[in-house]
Amino acid sequence: MVNNEKIRLMTKLAVYENTEGKDDMRVANYFRSDYIRHEILKTILAVTLGTIILVAVVLCYQMEYLLDNALILNYKLIGRQILSYYLILEVVGVAVTWIVHRIAYLRSHHRLNNYYRILGKVRKIEEKEEWDKDMEEE
Repeated sequence: MVNNEKIRLMTKLAVYENTEGKDDMRVANYFRSDYIRHEILKTILAVTLGTIILVAVVLCYQMEYLLDNALILNYKLIGRQILSYYLILEVVGVAVTWIVHRIAYLRSHHRLNNYYRILGKVRKIEEKEEWDKDMEEE
């Protein structure tokens, strides 16, 4: 006999597994601090590469000006400004990454807890069905 409650729960589990569940299972492999640290390292790398590319593009765009004024430019000041902007971007990026991924980790674990709770309900239904089947055979 078909158990509508079991079908409904299993459908809910399947939908979760095929949508958010994939990412949540990946996140669940990490401790919270390791997951956030991994995401922060990715952010640091991205900001560093982005800054290098941006500086290279600006240098190429301003090449004529730089060549005309090569002897009178204050390279120390320019370097300090670039470094200060880079550090500001890094600090802001790390702070935003920490907040966003901490929240994402907590939400992921909340969804996983619901998933395992529903999975437990399905197991109880299956155990009850099996017990009922055994009782019918006796």
